[in-house]
Amino acid sequence: MSVPVDRIYAVFSDGSLEMWEARHPHRQSSLSSARIVLRTSASSIQPLAFPFDCSVDASAQSLLWPSEPNAFTLAIADAVGHVFVLDTPQVSNESALAAPLHLRGLWDGHKEPVFHISVDPYSQRIATHSVEGELLIWDAISAEHGALPISRKVVLESGQIRTIAWAPAEHEFIAATGERVFRLVYNPDTEQWAPCDFSLPQMQPYDRIFTYPADEADENQNAYYISTVAMATRTVQTWFVAGPNKRLEYVGESVLKQVRQFDRASRVMPVAQPFFSRDNIMATFDTSAGKLRIWGIRTSPKLVWFSAKEHCIPCLNVDMIRYNSIDKAAIVSTDDRGLQTVTIWVFSSASRRSHYLPAGTIYPKHASDRVQEVRWHLTEYAQTYLGIQWDDRIDIYCQERNIDSGWILAYTIRASEFGPNQRIGSFSFTAAGEPTFSIGKQLFVNSQRLEEGKAISELAYEEHGELPLIHPFVLTELMSWGKLEAVKRLLSMLYDHVRDLSIDSSRSVALPLIPMHDLLSLDAPSGSNHPQVQTRTAKYAALFGSDQGDDMLTMDAESPNFEKFTQEKADFVSEKLTEIKLKGLSPIDQARLLSIVGTISASQIKDQPIDSMGIRYLVKLQLLELDNKRARSTSDLPYRELNWALHSNSQAILLQICLQRHVSTGLTWETARQMGLFLWLSDISALQTEVEKMARNIFITEGRDPTKCAIFYLALKKQRLLHGLWRTAQTHPEHSKMLAFLAHDFTEIRWRTAAAKNAYVLLSRQRYLDAATFFLLSGKLADAARVCVVQLKDIQLAVTICRCYEGDAGPVLKDLLWKHVLPDALKRQDRWLASLAFGIVHRYDLVLQSLADDLSNLASQIGVDAEISSYSAMNVLDTELLILYRSMLNYSSSYRAPLVTQAELIAQTMTIFECLGAPVMSLVVLEWWRKELFEITKRSTATNGNAPAADQLGAGIPDMSAFSGFAGFGVRSNAAPQKPAEVDPLASGLLSMDSFGSMFSGMSLGGNSTAPKPASSTAPLQKPELANGQHVQQSSSAAANSTSDSSSQSDEDDSLLAVDIEDTPVQYACRVTLALQIIEFIVRSKAIGGALEGIDISQEKQTVASTLRLPLSVFPA
Repeated sequence: MSVPVDRIYAVFSDGSLEMWEARHPHRQSSLSSARIVLRTSASSIQPLAFPFDCSVDASAQSLLWPSEPNAFTLAIADAVGHVFVLDTPQVSNESALAAPLHLRGLWDGHKEPVFHISVDPYSQRIATHSVEGELLIWDAISAEHGALPISRKVVLESGQIRTIAWAPAEHEFIAATGERVFRLVYNPDTEQWAPCDFSLPQMQPYDRIFTYPADEADENQNAYYISTVAMATRTVQTWFVAGPNKRLEYVGESVLKQVRQFDRASRVMPVAQPFFSRDNIMATFDTSAGKLRIWGIRTSPKLVWFSAKEHCIPCLNVDMIRYNSIDKAAIVSTDDRGLQTVTIWVFSSASRRSHYLPAGTIYPKHASDRVQEVRWHLTEYAQTYLGIQWDDRIDIYCQERNIDSGWILAYTIRASEFGPNQRIGSFSFTAAGEPTFSIGKQLFVNSQRLEEGKAISELAYEEHGELPLIHPFVLTELMSWGKLEAVKRLLSMLYDHVRDLSIDSSRSVALPLIPMHDLLSLDAPSGSNHPQVQTRTAKYAALFGSDQGDDMLTMDAESPNFEKFTQEKADFVSEKLTEIKLKGLSPIDQARLLSIVGTISASQIKDQPIDSMGIRYLVKLQLLELDNKRARSTSDLPYRELNWALHSNSQAILLQICLQRHVSTGLTWETARQMGLFLWLSDISALQTEVEKMARNIFITEGRDPTKCAIFYLALKKQRLLHGLWRTAQTHPEHSKMLAFLAHDFTEIRWRTAAAKNAYVLLSRQRYLDAATFFLLSGKLADAARVCVVQLKDIQLAVTICRCYEGDAGPVLKDLLWKHVLPDALKRQDRWLASLAFGIVHRYDLVLQSLADDLSNLASQIGVDAEISSYSAMNVLDTELLILYRSMLNYSSSYRAPLVTQAELIAQTMTIFECLGAPVMSLVVLEWWRKELFEITKRSTATNGNAPAADQLGAGIPDMSAFSGFAGFGVRSNAAPQKPAEVDPLASGLLSMDSFGSMFSGMSLGGNSTAPKPASSTAPLQKPELANGQHVQQSSSAAANSTSDSSSQSDEDDSLLAVDIEDTPVQYACRVTLALQIIEFIVRSKAIGGALEGIDISQEKQTVASTLRLPLSVFPA
């Protein structure tokens, strides 16, 4: 058994050190023994690098800790506040008795209050400087109990420090004073920082300076640019640095001609790979116009600054904007009351058009609070959290799975915890995500965990990480995209998980997880019932696969490991869901899952097949009833969900199921309106039959009061039947009057006029339902419908009586929709109500337009007068808009939204899925779009009947200019390259390749798929020349196999067809974010649930990277 050993040391005033070892015996009666193991000679620590005198007195403090086997590190603090770090000799070395201490470094605190903190996003270094120009560089050194900060002082001439910019190159950064710009380089031999360049050649007065990598590719990451911005002249000067200690070269000056003025400019908050994109470098803001522009560069053949995106911000009194590299912005503004708030915005676009998603507002605790700084941090798996520095505290927020409120307060650091009357000077996050801040002269790095023992990054994942695949939201979206077999597979796996479990609420149930390539391959990707579409999709499915080999696992009905989700399994899972708790699902989510299981089970009955639209409607109806029961309310099904039933081919079965839900009480108007029954039921004969049954049931359940059902009988033109009901209502106070009045012949003008007069009297008495009834009696259907819409606020009632009275082709129904429903829908930007109105009258081309096109253009086209906000292009973001658009494509052959419009909708859908914690759904969306793009190309070729184009398709060298579907779409032919015209695409309004969505980067629809590449990748890095303010379009041609002879070509048109669409920054960042969050979910699921069969993380990375067109290097090791 080893003997316990204590070490005792003493530091003397001459700088020498003695250390003893004290050994304690096991028997308490024995005495301890001590021996000297280390004695150093006197030392005077005055090297040139540290111009301080280390005089150790009685008030000095010291600390000794083991740094390596048989060696120690000693820290001595002098009276001024310097901490000298010294290495001791090896204690086992006999010569150590006379060896001096070796100076390792100096921990040097500020002598003045810290003014600013700058964190190197590429390492753990931190730079701090004071108002008077004192600059310290803080490193992290390893110790036994973790990392300890060590600072090195850098003395710069030319006055106060203005700003600090870390260079992407290792061991370099830029420091700017009032007159000069220094490039500082770290020397590992001397362990010191020293200026390498003392000025930037040809530098003019500037307002901002920043650095950014020269290339997004993995090669030569040490090369970078330095740029200065002068806001008054809109000029940008650029310098190129090839690498550490390499010569700095002046590139040139550029004028930002695409903007008239701007009064704010800043670097897009830099983060390390893989989020960097050269299209997301600088942000400028014009306060007067409310326009936020994001600028990027092109380096081939010349360096060009161009406006990558333009965002129109609603009228805000902006104080500060912090835009990060994944297109989220924190905007600090002050309202009319002087209250300062922080609004979070998520920007989404596949082109330069502006689409934004307000993602939450953060309010101050006190009206007098003022925001001092806002900082973003991204975890290695793209989870986001936000730090806001107020006067007296730092609040750290994590993003929630929500697109309304969106942010939750996770942690607060208060200045009062560090003493009375303290204020926080500056704040940032370290590269590891730890808050670092200054109070007075001191720098603090907060590594404290939250109350539950979690790190901030762990809480960020819990609040915004990917939802389980078995979550009801994910299952509903999968069903909407035609992945019904995938849903059944997941439910079958859930059955396997819970089958043998004992009822134990404390036991966590492993949730189903299937490989991504299986998820994408299950079910027909198009989700269409059209046989021709199914045949075409199957025929060309191999062209769009994720580079899978023959050994890849696939799951279908014939696979031995695939079992159908039978009725018995559904009943068992339903029973178990009431007894156990699934980890990751709340009680309400588990109840919703139970509803989905019941719906899936009902849809599998052989004599009652229900299509995907019908299943979605039933799921939404069950979830609504569940929410109404929980909240004790009577909300109606939103117009969005009614669209699914309206366009379903299973309406007869849906009607039967809906009626069975109310078989005990019978159908009433309230229940019919809740289900939207008479809006989506297309069969007019069935509609009239059900309305009559409902009217009879209302008469019975409402105390035999004919006024409650009269409007329905008159809409059915059954006046005599209504007259008979009044005969039985002898207790009604208006019994005798109504019997006498209804006995007249209302085909005569006299009695129609009398009925109309009564209607106006009832209208003045605010008896609106009775007034509408008398308008119907007088034959004034339009007036009755107007009363229902304007006074009763019941659009469904108005549409129901019109459809009963004159069918779907009547003039009153069209007038009602065009003059009342559509103007209100367009003004409120309610695309769902607009599409529902067009669907009722079977205008499927307008249904598609209402889902995808600009609403103001649609209003002009149909002649509807509606005031629509200029921000209404696609601001009402909804993932289901794209689902319905996709489902409606086969209903109309006369309209297809422009490809760029479809791409905008897809880009926004992907962004919303990321906000809602379902990035895996973006893979499904992207797979569909790639196939749809191919189908559009095929249709364009067939429509044009262009013989040369057909020949090129057969030869595998298509001339994309021959396809009308890609007109003005930036898709170029594979012919010999020609010199581009000297025209600015932005100024001319032309759409170039670099203005389209990056999700399609490197897309190869042919058999020779190339390896994925990062966004905006260019030729090997070289020093570019600058084009003064001119937009130079980067040449990018589609890869095609032009070596094959025409004699060997297939007769079919499915040979090599390549479309290469260049990246833009928003979508590159979006795709990287989605990829990282999907892989994080898989990694965490395996860590929690143990080894999951069939899940290979390496294979998952390859599938996700291939689908999203990303290199494998974006994933953490």
